[in-house]
Amino acid sequence: MEGPPDVRRRDAARTRQRLLDVAGRHFAAHGYDGTSVRAIAAEAGVAPNLITRYFGGKAELFAAATTVDLRVPAVLAGEPHELGARIAARVVQRWESADAADPLLMMMRSAGSSPSVAQALGTFFAVQASRPLAEHLTAVHGCTPEDAWSRAMSVGALIMGVVTGRYVMPSGPLAAADRASLTAWLADRLQRVLDGPPAPPLVPSSAGGG
Repeated sequence: MEGPPDVRRRDAARTRQRLLDVAGRHFAAHGYDGTSVRAIAAEAGVAPNLITRYFGGKAELFAAATTVDLRVPAVLAGEPHELGARIAARVVQRWESADAADPLLMMMRSAGSSPSVAQALGTFFAVQASRPLAEHLTAVHGCTPEDAWSRAMSVGALIMGVVTGRYVMPSGPLAAADRASLTAWLADRLQRVLDGPPAPPLVPSSAGGG
């Protein structure tokens, strides 16, 4: 017989936290691809379907168990003409200090072969980075919401290109550059995106068109 609602809520909260604790250890030890949902459930002493119930799936569990704070608001504060430099410095510092067990690095390496990881990663960056930047550009820089979101997406695409070319699949000048020149280069590119004229709109493709 089930207990009262408050007891069930406490039990559910404890179960969820136990899954997060176990999952965090497994992902750190084995990486995303090497971690089994069944192994996590077995160690936590629950049925595997509880992971789907509480989190939705492996990718969502990974995101919840490896929470990363990009500390975007701290980067946004300051002079507008130095915003690109602040973002660049934070990006390079964060990724230069990342190791093989870094949650975002593991997700990026798995995103190419797992649509669910790619979706979870996209949601993470939209919530943690693009949305705060777009809101800042609207409130402080006077951009329209549409233009602010376009610039935030462009900033995100540029950063992801640098991260991929230097840390995920190292190749070419991005991989070979020293830290100082990479930071200066990225700062310049980002500031051009932030200060330049609005980009042309992205138009969705027509249904069934190519």
